[in-house]
Amino acid sequence: MNWPIVELQEVCKTGSGTTPPRNRPELYEGCIPWVKSGELRENEILETEEHISEVALNTTSLKMVPAGALLVAMYGATVGRVGLLGIDATTNQAVCHVIPDPKKADKRYMFHLLQARAQELVGRGVGGAQPNISQGTIKQLKIPLPPLDEQKRIAGILDQADMLRRLRTRALDKLNTLGQAIFHEMFGDPATNPKGWPMGVIGDLLKEAKYGSSGKANSEGRGLPMLRMGNVTYDGRIDLSDLKHIELSDKEFDKYTTCPDDLLFNRTNSKELVGKTAVVIQPEPMAIAGYLVRGRANARGNTHYISGYLNSTHGKAVLRNMCKNIVGMANINAKEFQSIPIAIPPVELQRAYADKLVSLRAEETQLQASLDIASALFTSLQHRAFKGEL
Repeated sequence: MNWPIVELQEVCKTGSGTTPPRNRPELYEGCIPWVKSGELRENEILETEEHISEVALNTTSLKMVPAGALLVAMYGATVGRVGLLGIDATTNQAVCHVIPDPKKADKRYMFHLLQARAQELVGRGVGGAQPNISQGTIKQLKIPLPPLDEQKRIAGILDQADMLRRLRTRALDKLNTLGQAIFHEMFGDPATNPKGWPMGVIGDLLKEAKYGSSGKANSEGRGLPMLRMGNVTYDGRIDLSDLKHIELSDKEFDKYTTCPDDLLFNRTNSKELVGKTAVVIQPEPMAIAGYLVRGRANARGNTHYISGYLNSTHGKAVLRNMCKNIVGMANINAKEFQSIPIAIPPVELQRAYADKLVSLRAEETQLQASLDIASALFTSLQHRAFKGEL
């Protein structure tokens, strides 16, 4: 369709806020919401981390922004991100507010349009890895402007597709928390060992703990996929979205590859991330990098149980305490890893936990596939919507 192309400022008012002086606490002793750019999460904003006072509103350049306005992050880590204001609020200087003229532009249409054009705005910014977007860049953004009824129809379609995507995301997030809930239900709080299991160390549950390969990985896909420290997530999963490859000799294959139920322990990282732990569930062998330790359980232990412990709140606190005096990159070597204290419940109970966790991971995989489909559908509809193809 041949919709008119207009600049955003022709159908919307824009502005930005400020940060009241931090050395005047009375300016923050109020109940007026104050939105910072880091709070924009591409959803409706109904509360804020900080508030300002009437004094701040009256003595600074802050202005009240009405509910229904769109907010665009102009710089910082969230540059380009869009939020919809669900309350009257003020903002800091890193946020551009966009107030659609209700006679010309539907707010939901504009919300989806700004989301779709976020990368274009960022591309027109200035700076390095995190470019800054000016208010002028946003005002001069050229946008398609169909009739108001058509805008509402398009927004309704995109709202439904977006809701499907968000529901799947929330369901996956809830499912992701069940692993630790199951751990606590079966073993109790590992900080207190309330069931009175005998204590030992992780090494008591392993038959081996070996380092990965120090060989150089390639980006051309030659050889086996290689798991590096970034492929072990902080919440105890294997992430296969960014893989390199490595060519191994026959002699190296068994030494540096994975089998299902292998435990991977990230021995070198920042002190906040060192000790990331996950269990391999993929049946295909993959190589492991030298920053990882591969652990295999003996007859007394189960790797899912060890990983559940190290990913618990108490387990992560133990790992942080091991690194508390380290500056820069931290290291917990294989010997230190095996010396970490752990309760040793009956192996049958450890295996029962593993069975539940493997079943849970299978559900997560199915739900993730469903989320991927919903996300692809939303992206396709979003792309077509502003070309007049819906």
